[in-house]
Amino acid sequence: MESNLLKFKIERTAHVFTLGELDENTSDVWIVFHGYGQLASRIIKKFDRLDLANAFVMAPEGMSKFYFKRKPLIIGASWMTKENRLDEIQDYVEYIDKVYDSLPSAKTCRLNVLGFSQGCSTMMRWLDHRRPDLHKAVMWAGEFPHDIEYASFKKYFNAIPNRLFCVGDADEFITPERVDQLNDFLDKHEFDIEIKHFIGKHEINRDVLSEVFTI
Repeated sequence: MESNLLKFKIERTAHVFTLGELDENTSDVWIVFHGYGQLASRIIKKFDRLDLANAFVMAPEGMSKFYFKRKPLIIGASWMTKENRLDEIQDYVEYIDKVYDSLPSAKTCRLNVLGFSQGCSTMMRWLDHRRPDLHKAVMWAGEFPHDIEYASFKKYFNAIPNRLFCVGDADEFITPERVDQLNDFLDKHEFDIEIKHFIGKHEINRDVLSEVFTI
């Protein structure tokens, strides 16, 4: 006899880390999506040396946590796996909606998003779902998810004033071959995005982030 799958919608406590102040002086808001095995508290530290006098950074954390390493003990988070993937995607886009909706209703600030590694796919799926008015979209060492209908999405995405893809020359995951595939994808779907190369591995380079932050 085979087992049956039952589904229940439940409430959970989500964690979102922030830097800076959200007040009348804020001109830019950033929503930052961490990569696989990271925590939001770690990725947001990449912003702590930037001038945040007029910026507010929010880093929501994936709801699935696990022991990423045992020695030393490191806890990481993930946005999703292939197991019940559609449910997990629906859960996290609704979660990010709540993060976005927590911002002041009068959207006087410029909204910017940055996704690193697995966070790129998370970010892009949410953008496709919500299509917020953006000033800047930054994909960092990640991929365009295969399950977006790009024929309709590209008009929205190409209208974002600043669109960037950042990748290190020694990235162990986004290899030169993967970058070639990315360029083929961009050409095929007529996406207009600036690719910024830097010297480094699969990481957020603080110097490049500083450049991206001030565009």
